[in-house]
Amino acid sequence: MSQIRIKRHHTMDREHVRAMTQELGEKLKGKFGGNYQWEGDMVHYKYTGVDAKVSFNETTLQVDVKLGLLMAALKGMIESEVNKYLDKHIS
Repeated sequence: MSQIRIKRHHTMDREHVRAMTQELGEKLKGKFGGNYQWEGDMVHYKYTGVDAKVSFNETTLQVDVKLGLLMAALKGMIESEVNKYLDKHIS
């Protein structure tokens, strides 16, 4: 199993971070299928071979992704896409 962990600091208010996290869940669902659900201040996204959690607090957003054997081959691409999304949306 392969893992990705990305941690970013932010200066956004809670509602903005929550909306951005919701949008990310919708994008993943639309692009790859699977499903996501809120668990407090964390979105948990599951798809065959992918188990991702995006959590946040007042100053930090963290993305944790566990990739199954087949998805591990796409680790670099997935990590790059997540970083691009965060670069674009986090202030």
